[in-house]
Amino acid sequence: MKVLYVGNFSVAHSTESHVGQALEANGVTVDRRQENQVDWTSLARDLGDADFVLWTTTNDYAPPRTYGAQRGFLHDCRVPVISYHLDIWWELSRQHLIYEAPFFRTDLVVTADGGHDEMWKAAGVNHRWMPPGVSEFECGGGTPRDEYRSPVAFVGSWNGSYHREHRHRGELVAWLQRNRDDCTFWPRPGEHAIRNEPLRDLYASVDVFVGDSCFAGRIANYHSDRIPECLGRGGFLLHPVVDGVTDGSLYSDGEHLRTWRTGDWEALRYLLDHYTEHPEEARAIAEKGRAHVLQHHTYTVRMRELLALVATTVPASFA
Repeated sequence: MKVLYVGNFSVAHSTESHVGQALEANGVTVDRRQENQVDWTSLARDLGDADFVLWTTTNDYAPPRTYGAQRGFLHDCRVPVISYHLDIWWELSRQHLIYEAPFFRTDLVVTADGGHDEMWKAAGVNHRWMPPGVSEFECGGGTPRDEYRSPVAFVGSWNGSYHREHRHRGELVAWLQRNRDDCTFWPRPGEHAIRNEPLRDLYASVDVFVGDSCFAGRIANYHSDRIPECLGRGGFLLHPVVDGVTDGSLYSDGEHLRTWRTGDWEALRYLLDHYTEHPEEARAIAEKGRAHVLQHHTYTVRMRELLALVATTVPASFA
């Protein structure tokens, strides 16, 4: 099988780079096309022997001025076009893109936004939920480093740049800053996100990680890639309860990670106190979490699921 994949391959840590590797691990030949360099007007004639097109978009790489050419491509394309994305889209300022961007008018739209089935349907989008994963090739053991060492850490958007609709992120960061002088925040102000080997080393250097996902505690069936990214690298994670995710559906509290309900700060305080005082218990859970992710939640597994999904859900005219 061959896939023509449109996306951002300019950096090794992009979703597209990891997904491309995962497709190849499943025996698929991947023809990579950099989204901001694609000629949409000729792409339908330049498919080669691709069985389908996979598309992961970056807003800056596919601005509205390209929409007309993208619509033309979708009209002329002779193989299925599958959209794939890790973001949540509904109830954020960008949800207008669902109605405007051709990315959401492909034959099949696969995203991590699984809590809005009726809204996807009402918008006329052929949507399927697929939770994020982690690249198995990024899950080797890290080396503890003094510069990363701390009992507690938060990794992700923490300095006010996160979606303002998700108030819990700011509340969580503020609570940690007030109550945990042993908590460090990454990336440091003015620095880029930590990736690749340094990220593995960070996860090997901290006892307890506190995570969060957009609308955690309010919307089911969505979590950011923070859960598999952390667990797959061997980190011990505290994360808010998410129905359809941390209730045993994907991950189990006490077995793969520990959870608290958003707003229950005393529960979070207890978990932090307990596991910083009993790091051996945290390590035991982290080991089970890593094994679980490597078996069930890598991108190699996700792409196997995607290939099966494409085979059963594309329009009959492509069969």
